[in-house]
Amino acid sequence: MKIIDKNKDYYDYLQGVWGQDPKAIFARTGSVKLRPQDRPFFLSKDLPKGVLAWQGELILTCGATAHHIYFENTGHGVITEEFLSHEVVRPEGAAPLMLEWFLEEYAETSIGTRVYYPRPMKKEALCQLCSDRALGRGSALTKWRRRISQRRFEKIQGRYENPILSTVPLLVVPAEKIFDEIQSYLLSLHDKEIPDKRTDIEKLEAAGFDKKTSFRNSK
Repeated sequence: MKIIDKNKDYYDYLQGVWGQDPKAIFARTGSVKLRPQDRPFFLSKDLPKGVLAWQGELILTCGATAHHIYFENTGHGVITEEFLSHEVVRPEGAAPLMLEWFLEEYAETSIGTRVYYPRPMKKEALCQLCSDRALGRGSALTKWRRRISQRRFEKIQGRYENPILSTVPLLVVPAEKIFDEIQSYLLSLHDKEIPDKRTDIEKLEAAGFDKKTSFRNSK
């Protein structure tokens, strides 16, 4: 794969190791390079007053593979851990690399004279919930958890197309996987069947028939 971009990322070095396939050109158009002050707020080391935690999942889509990554920030460090990867169908013209996040903000809630301090879900339970949703495995328990979650906590969503992952920072998925998955996706675009829009006459002419002599009406 050949990467065209003025910015560099942590998997780019594999161009020199695995070579540059001219059929797989990754024009990382509009790549997002984030300075520390521009990073998403949920990566902050210091949580705002009243916020207890941010928790949810990041989805890093490399070509046609989606990597689901558990995310947690309680002010004592950020935890990121991949828990699921699977093949997905990308729409035509989609960016070869995309990062999305679906998080919940856990904050102090005052009701009358009482103050409530909600706790994040257990990691295993949240990963199971996200896996069920991603793979279409709905269940009564999953739906119940989703309703409770939507009722109590604010949803935080966002996305970057063609992000420079080393500046997010997000280095959970190995460089080899990212490079290989994007390259395979780009190569697969060349394998798509192009519909033949020629008329029957045009197809016959392409096969060597002459329109004037081969289709003359017999008397």
